[in-house]
Amino acid sequence: MAEQSIADVVAHRRSDELISVPASANVSEAVAVMAEREVGAVLVMTEDRLVAGIFSERDLLVRVVREGLDPALTPLSMVMTRDVRFVSPGTTTEAALSLMHLLGFRHLLVIDGARVYGLVSMRDLVVQIVRCGEGRFEAAVRAAAGPAQ
Repeated sequence: MAEQSIADVVAHRRSDELISVPASANVSEAVAVMAEREVGAVLVMTEDRLVAGIFSERDLLVRVVREGLDPALTPLSMVMTRDVRFVSPGTTTEAALSLMHLLGFRHLLVIDGARVYGLVSMRDLVVQIVRCGEGRFEAAVRAAAGPAQ
């Protein structure tokens, strides 16, 4: 199997639109965007279109729900992940997945210089690896399932 890059992952997503919310948004507004777009995280952008952070389902659970904060009154900037890790489009899917595993992140920012390509999730990477696995993964599933009854 040829090595796949993050550029390949980005090219095969449902949309290449950058899903983001303004840094001035509150948690409820971010959650509405995430639910509407069916994504697990959004980029948080400043007025200058710079990345301020990422807001994910994990942030919602740990920093909002567990702390008993009101999502409508909680500024996103208070609960987003500021330590944004990133990869370039040329990074291999395996390297990105390893980085996510080692750092405990489920989303990585993809940037090339000043251009922001968006976020990739661990799921995006796994889908790409399985899709390009030349049937090996499907064969492994069939073998694990055993003979048909």
